[in-house]
Amino acid sequence: MDFLCARHGNTFEAGARAVYIGGKDDPPLTEVGETQARDLAIALGREKIPVTGVFCAPLKRTRRFARIVALSMALPVLPVADKRLTEIDYGDWTGRTNEEIATDLGQGDALRRWNEAGVWPQNANWAQSEAELIQRLEAFRAMLRGRFSPGDTVLIVSSNGVLRYFARGALGPAAAGDPRFPFKMRTGHVGKIRERNGACEVLYWDRAPGADPL
Repeated sequence: MDFLCARHGNTFEAGARAVYIGGKDDPPLTEVGETQARDLAIALGREKIPVTGVFCAPLKRTRRFARIVALSMALPVLPVADKRLTEIDYGDWTGRTNEEIATDLGQGDALRRWNEAGVWPQNANWAQSEAELIQRLEAFRAMLRGRFSPGDTVLIVSSNGVLRYFARGALGPAAAGDPRFPFKMRTGHVGKIRERNGACEVLYWDRAPGADPL
């Protein structure tokens, strides 16, 4: 099975103050964000990638992105919202910029370790635990394995934090040795994970649709 992992498009207008938004924040896509969804659909259609299932988090930005892709490709299936794909609740970091997290909260080191090494912050009051996130994503992957065939391609639309852990969970202990670790994903970008005989490999990650083959 191939897992196509896409991060939703932009939710901040150009020049706007970019802050952490998590699972309790529900802004819509901007016009650019909607264009990014159409760009992904064009790229997938051009390369005739047979998407057989579409899943997304139940937030406006992810549902809208997934729906645009599905409708633009005229897929025979519509996106299924699954709460297990809901973005991390960033607790004290919510609504703050990187600079504000470092200066106002004094958590610059925790922020650096999260961004560069994927270390879950211990004192930021994130609403769930790392173990809970890992468990819910493993349950989601198990559901996909039971529902789809080995040759199927499933599109998963979520947010940066969840997609980082989806890749890490799929690769297991080998994830830390991957040069793309901790698997950050820019808005509107996509990655592909291939699972064969119970083993997963990341074919590419954080790729802009149209820039390189998908």
